[in-house]
Amino acid sequence: MLDRRRECMTKTTEDLVREVNDLRNELKQMREIVNMLFNIVVEAESDEEDDYATSIGLGGVDQPRFNN
Repeated sequence: MLDRRRECMTKTTEDLVREVNDLRNELKQMREIVNMLFNIVVEAESDEEDDYATSIGLGGVDQPRFNN
């Protein structure tokens, strides 16, 4: 009877270990998705800033600045 309990506990532990590993993999995938979305947002904001600079005549060219 004790052996049967140990066998059940072992199977349960193995199942838990599998589930934890699956959850770790899912978490890793979610982090990758969040990083991709973050990069998309940052690139979009950068493009908007470039568009604004071009529209006001800066166009990515360094403008001379005078310090008084």
